[in-house]
Amino acid sequence: MDATNIAKAIILGFSDGGNIALEFALRYPERVEKLILNGANLFPDGVKAIYQWPIEIGYRIAKLFAKKSEKAKRNAEILGLMVNEPHIDPSELACLTMPVLVVAGTKDMIKDKHTRLIYKSLPNAQLAILEGDHFVANKNYEAFNSAVEAFLVRK
Repeated sequence: MDATNIAKAIILGFSDGGNIALEFALRYPERVEKLILNGANLFPDGVKAIYQWPIEIGYRIAKLFAKKSEKAKRNAEILGLMVNEPHIDPSELACLTMPVLVVAGTKDMIKDKHTRLIYKSLPNAQLAILEGDHFVANKNYEAFNSAVEAFLVRK
């Protein structure tokens, strides 16, 4: 943003990108005009166990082979991100006063109560639960785009 002289931006993050967007907003709230979080989580336990277990098993296997294989090492790093991160205390979100849209699918891999915890922890948030899974922005793009557009034009 500094390199291109962007003082403030609207940031949309999906999944781990949503987690990164949240971390960015917490560090630089003055740089965020609006925030859109699609399938984000505050801590690993926010992911439904049915999705988290295979990720954890894959992570452990990749870690075992990481010293012998560059591919396994990369897999371990990627899976490790989902197993070990993020660690955001919901109370930290109270300082984010910019408008935030929290989006999730009806069959999302993020627990519904976790998505609602994020929403309730933000003082100026809107919630959009859309028909679909974790990839609702791709698979139900008309509803997703409509929700995002309505949020963006809202004063």
